[in-house]
Amino acid sequence: MATLRWEAMPALLSARDAPVCCVVRGALVVLGGDTSLEHKSGAASCSTVEILSEGKGAFVKLPPLSCGKVESAATVAVEESDSAAGQVLLLGGPGEYDRSGSTVHLVDLATGVCTPQPNLLEARSFFAAAMLPDGRVVCAGGGA
Repeated sequence: MATLRWEAMPALLSARDAPVCCVVRGALVVLGGDTSLEHKSGAASCSTVEILSEGKGAFVKLPPLSCGKVESAATVAVEESDSAAGQVLLLGGPGEYDRSGSTVHLVDLATGVCTPQPNLLEARSFFAAAMLPDGRVVCAGGGA
């Protein structure tokens, strides 16, 4: 069993609430979120992406998401050698009129380009997702 250890980390370049994040190639990637910090759903969602690489002392800005603003979604790292910075699946989150969305995009972190993928079976926001060893992605919880 791993030993749990907490440590301080550098601040994000832009403070935000409800971003999505995952680890890609050993680096922490933070996508989107609400930059108003007033908890007004969709009030100031953003498309910014920041990365904290192992051994670095600060977050660095990556290209913004071409698919637009995102918050309260889920991400899963995708092992792809085709991208200079790696790729993530961006799943769900609030869609039009703050209703949960079912969209899925493959995001190239080096360019910010979002390529549409088959939609989720059910719309979701505020949920968790994980990739199983066989490559399937599972989602749990969240609102519909």
